[in-house]
Amino acid sequence: MLIQTIIAASLVATASTQPPPQDQAFFAIFAETKVGRMAGMPAMDLGDLPPGFSLPPEAMMFSGQAVRTLNIRLWSPSIAPPGATAWVAPPAGLKQGQRLDLELYRPEAEKKPEKIGDFDPDSNPDSFTIKIYWGSSDTVKPGQPKVITWSGLDPAYREAMRNQMREANASASSYHYKDGWTTGYWPTKKQPGKIDKTASLVGKYVLTTSYTGNVEIEAPSNVNFLAPFEISAPNLDDEIDLKKAIAFRWKEIPNALGLHASAFGMEGKNTLIIWVSSEVFDDMIMGDTGFLQMAEVRDYVSRNIFMAGNKANVTIPAGIFAKADFAMMQMTGYGPGAALEQAQPLPRIQTKTSLMVMLAGKGMFGK
Repeated sequence: MLIQTIIAASLVATASTQPPPQDQAFFAIFAETKVGRMAGMPAMDLGDLPPGFSLPPEAMMFSGQAVRTLNIRLWSPSIAPPGATAWVAPPAGLKQGQRLDLELYRPEAEKKPEKIGDFDPDSNPDSFTIKIYWGSSDTVKPGQPKVITWSGLDPAYREAMRNQMREANASASSYHYKDGWTTGYWPTKKQPGKIDKTASLVGKYVLTTSYTGNVEIEAPSNVNFLAPFEISAPNLDDEIDLKKAIAFRWKEIPNALGLHASAFGMEGKNTLIIWVSSEVFDDMIMGDTGFLQMAEVRDYVSRNIFMAGNKANVTIPAGIFAKADFAMMQMTGYGPGAALEQAQPLPRIQTKTSLMVMLAGKGMFGK
């Protein structure tokens, strides 16, 4: 999808450049609360759906209802032997039973996708332009935007972006992270992992494997699913005027350590518009950076790259997306986690809450 590819393009610089130790396995539990809205359309009450009726993923994504997700990943620096097993015993409060069986992905036969989708700056490198704005204000601040042309980028950076876009267009079922590594993952088809809205993340998680070690990690009482973003302004039931400043307000997220917002839009096929809430320009932060550790979040807050966790408003300057065919906004709140300094595999638990809003644009509502 074009949206996914635009996000991938903006995130290319966020990938870590630090190689992991060659013999270190990693175990991660990622808990997220998600909300999606489409401006100009009322939120849907999923409880009113007829029995047996389900919405497509795209509709669910922008339904306006908060959804909790839990993803477990186990990365190990070898190809697991045939018959290898890995499973997690979760706390009872998670309401997922006594055993979560990880499926194992061995990447030997994987072929990287060649297509990079609809977003292809190589098709017209001399005219493709990226305009970057930053900071919360009613109007565009002096010295902005920062303008980048595709042809002016370093060739190595362009290749990195192309690779990122190929990954974004890979199959959703692909779990390739590194040649020669095995990835264990949950949820699976057998255990889809639908998380109840009353479930708790708190408690002990015990990983048992036949091929890469065993480990325990506990989520303390303050490490739980974060509250969803509850937007009080603008009124997302109504269309948004992209010519005016867009002032977002929300209910404060308890326990959030830091927040970050970004927006993306396309003018035709040759101009990508990016806005970020950071008060200082930093080309490493162009969108949701995944599940950051607490020290990283606090560092970004101290440098005004992230908003403080108790922040409850931010404004996209007027007119940035006035000519966009469409635009979307996303916001992420990073919460507390837990980790061990030494273990094999090395475990951590991390939490976040996210909001995605499809804003108005010339390509929406038949315009």
